[in-house]
Amino acid sequence: MRQLLNKALTSADGGEVYKRDVHSTSVDIKLGKLKGINAEKKREVSLRLTKNGLMGAAVSTSLEDETLVDRALIALENQKSDAVKFPSEPPRMVFSFSPEVDQLKTEDLTKMAFDLSHRLKEKAPDIPGGVRIQKNIKRISLLNSAGFNETYDHSNLSISLYTLTEKGFMGTSKEYSSGKVPEVTDRDLDRLIQLHRLGNQTITMENEKMPVVFSGNVMGALMLRVLGGVNGGNVLKGTSPLQDKIGEKLFSEKITIRDDGKMAFGVNTCLFDDEGTPGKNTVLYEKGVLKNYLVNIEQGKKLNQEPTGNALKRTLFSKEIEDTPAIFDTNLIIEGDHQEDELILKGIKRGLLITGVMGAHTGNINRGDFSLNISSGYLIENGKLQGKIKGAMITGNIYDLFKNVEAVGMHYEVMRSIFYHMGYSPMVLFKEASIVGK
Repeated sequence: MRQLLNKALTSADGGEVYKRDVHSTSVDIKLGKLKGINAEKKREVSLRLTKNGLMGAAVSTSLEDETLVDRALIALENQKSDAVKFPSEPPRMVFSFSPEVDQLKTEDLTKMAFDLSHRLKEKAPDIPGGVRIQKNIKRISLLNSAGFNETYDHSNLSISLYTLTEKGFMGTSKEYSSGKVPEVTDRDLDRLIQLHRLGNQTITMENEKMPVVFSGNVMGALMLRVLGGVNGGNVLKGTSPLQDKIGEKLFSEKITIRDDGKMAFGVNTCLFDDEGTPGKNTVLYEKGVLKNYLVNIEQGKKLNQEPTGNALKRTLFSKEIEDTPAIFDTNLIIEGDHQEDELILKGIKRGLLITGVMGAHTGNINRGDFSLNISSGYLIENGKLQGKIKGAMITGNIYDLFKNVEAVGMHYEVMRSIFYHMGYSPMVLFKEASIVGK
């Protein structure tokens, strides 16, 4: 990396070399049989150069690629992107890597998958299903001309359990993702089976306003809109409704939201972001009050805020090496005055439990609008789940919905945002939401 940077600096004012080594293995079990084992190992390299106030970038699969510097300079001259300042602040240690996960071999992952498949089968012999386990190990290194030179390792183990309907479609599912080996409890398996059996009884909804519970995993669809609002770039461009709103109470006092890049063994824990800013724990909303935006170095200067460590090589649909660092989540965490999940459900006279949605990428995300098809939801009557609803949507705006937070649950689930995990949330009860039925 040093050799490449030195070569680049003979033709540029400043430079940065970013290297990412990824090794992944996945095992799929379906209907009690091994469906497939896949593995991938790759190296990704990105070079960013600054010269005369402009910036250019090029990517490769090798540090020895002799064309990297020339391609970055051509990009600099033609794309006319403003140069950014490379950081030099040294990061503090984070727990992002588990040797236990790293040492898991393919046979270990296969045994783990079969064991989970057998546990599910023992509890419900009549319900077909499957298990998918994926292990990812990353080593990320960053060297720049400002003196930053750091490397960290990241481990992740994701587990997905699912059931199948009689016609072979997806029934219910449960997902885990952690830097360590996640624990799959009997409680989780029992709830998976319960929801699958409720799917045998379908219920059609009318247009109605009612209490709604979002399960932890599906909160990601709403948090995507929260993220769009606190994105410093969106604030500066005026596409976020949160300009000059720091210190204002915008959500219910029953909810706190933070982004914790230093969370021990979190799904996106990082020693530093993809520009070199150390991972941080940033409170976004404290008891409903907006406290901070998520910003990179340049945005932080304009918004009078320290960079938050959220400049990541991502887009809404990808995490590729050629993606320009943009503001995204590390580990979004939802907190509040926690109540037991079962007590939350028991307190609802008539409402919905939503465990799956479609269309999270649609609508004006940055403004907080949503219109989500409910792919998996269950009617609640007198505190009990009655059946699976069919053909319904939930619509609204998060800045109205989050004013109506009534309760936050106890049991955390990994949140999914379209294709990627974005942190952890318990179930959240909203006092009222608009359901569009048949």
